[in-house]
Amino acid sequence: MADPKVLAAMQTQKFERYRAILGGLEGCDCFWDVVLITAADATQASLYEDQLGSRRARGCLPSSAEYCVISDPPGPKIGNGGATLVALDWLRSKYEESLKAMRVLLIHAGGYSQRTPNHSVCGKIFAPLPVGPLPESCMLDMCLAMLCDIPPKSSPGVMVKCGDDVIIFDSDLVDFTRPGFSALAHRSPVEVALTHGVFCLSDKDTHTAVQCRRFTHKPSLERMREYGALLDGREDEAYTDSSFFFDWGAADKLLAWYDKRGGKIDCEIDAYGDFLQALGPEADTKYCSDSTNALSAESASASTRLEVFQALRGVDLSVCVLEESRFWHIGTIPELLHHFCGKDSFLEEAGGGRATRSYTAKTGSHGLLHYSNDPPIAANVSSVVDEGGEVCAQAVVEMSMVQRGAKVCEGSFVSSAELSGTMVVPPAIFLHTLAVVPSALGMEEGGEIGYVTHILGAEDNIKARGSAADVKWAGTTVESACQCLSIDSSNVWAGGQGSLWDARLFPVASTRQESAHLSLSFLAAASAPRPLELFLCLRSCLSVSCFFCLSVVHMSSQYSTTMSCPCVLLQHSRGKAEFSQRTRSFVGVTPTESCCKARKSTARTPKKSARNSRRSSGRIEGKARVCCLN
Repeated sequence: MADPKVLAAMQTQKFERYRAILGGLEGCDCFWDVVLITAADATQASLYEDQLGSRRARGCLPSSAEYCVISDPPGPKIGNGGATLVALDWLRSKYEESLKAMRVLLIHAGGYSQRTPNHSVCGKIFAPLPVGPLPESCMLDMCLAMLCDIPPKSSPGVMVKCGDDVIIFDSDLVDFTRPGFSALAHRSPVEVALTHGVFCLSDKDTHTAVQCRRFTHKPSLERMREYGALLDGREDEAYTDSSFFFDWGAADKLLAWYDKRGGKIDCEIDAYGDFLQALGPEADTKYCSDSTNALSAESASASTRLEVFQALRGVDLSVCVLEESRFWHIGTIPELLHHFCGKDSFLEEAGGGRATRSYTAKTGSHGLLHYSNDPPIAANVSSVVDEGGEVCAQAVVEMSMVQRGAKVCEGSFVSSAELSGTMVVPPAIFLHTLAVVPSALGMEEGGEIGYVTHILGAEDNIKARGSAADVKWAGTTVESACQCLSIDSSNVWAGGQGSLWDARLFPVASTRQESAHLSLSFLAAASAPRPLELFLCLRSCLSVSCFFCLSVVHMSSQYSTTMSCPCVLLQHSRGKAEFSQRTRSFVGVTPTESCCKARKSTARTPKKSARNSRRSSGRIEGKARVCCLN
């Protein structure tokens, strides 16, 4: 496995290059001509545009590129492959013939991030990170820095990047000038290969850039054996995918097929599973009838996949073999806790060597990684922890306020919340507060904003579907929780079955503090029978009509709800956002117009001055009073 210090040095060079581009020290021909971000729907696209505008205004984006957002069309889910086709058609219409000379970075950021609900509203591409190229980095900054030096090494074309991973590699080993498709290939543990795409190369291939025999998507171990994808005669590593590039010749083939269909996509198409699996001299059509990895069996179309295969037949797939590289997935709450709290080498590698810890390469709970030999730390990502507040080791507080007497226990993740008094977040809990506009509460515009705090087990499977007796929630079942609260479990889901994503379990309160307190009390009462006096107030305000589910709160376009984004957390009397570059702690912000339609509401202002809000002097175990690690 690659040495963390070697990868950290690579990342440092990337950050230096990106900051030079950002500062105008590099020519405009060194960066992408267009950065195009995809969104799930028009509402999410509007929110992305506002966040891009804010970052442009603050000088956080290279000025030489044009930044655009495009949403998926209404109707069935079309996957990132369908979104790629829609994006190509949009680019063709906007830039016409000049497009053939352009280099485009296409970042897929649509979807509702169900496995990381704290990213669902503002999108995973704007998720805050504890490390990065800038003092206030989000995933977009990391993506731009990681790929900032690719344009000089590529022909005109499109680079495809997903918005929930960090890839660390030496760009000097990359060659994207070959015709057709070119992809980055990382030597990865077989556990990673089982859930990603795998490149099958010839045994004699030892050069950096080689032709790929075939590509297989999320293969079983048996299929990797059959295709000769396992490395060095052992069964512990394979070359896995991350980002890929294709030239305009390959794009024309995709657009020709898209035009033949009248510009309509009515099923899920996967950019990796359907585009890359069609490439290479040994590619065949066996995968076309396999819907195992689709959103659902109904969303996949064998005939459509076969058409894509035929459209791309004969197009080359080249692979840039990156022996010294790392692929980090940032897509689940357990992954965030593991990576952000220093339990592996993520902080050092992704942060460019800003952290100094010792590691041992071994197979552990997250597969084959460099695991830290030092104790885990607490991660404070742009949060305020007052003196007397406590964040335990192996816990994350993101865009939150932890006041005197409040405590976040080990293994918990708190986002966009305001914890006060004696509030204690139990171990291994995910807690996230969002604002809901009055229209979502069945009220007229102009009323007060409501606040919903989602509280789940950090290891809960939000997507798992079943009955109330089957679905696990924070150490119990939904049925048991309803029995403890004397709530009819049949009202949790309209159809009697569902998942935590669409379970009506989360009560509405009038302030952030009250919302967090209510949900913590709700969790305590739902976990075991309690004396009536401990939750009499809870029962008085918790009718089924005031319960919300994650899908209602997050799918703002469908349910007419909009929330303040994670970066829009605290209101300040001056009514503007300020950010401390020194401590990266929030002074206070008000919801932007796009994030909060009811911006004239009477939501309470925290009783904390700007001076005190900058202070982060509470107890942060493992990394005392440090707001970030970059």
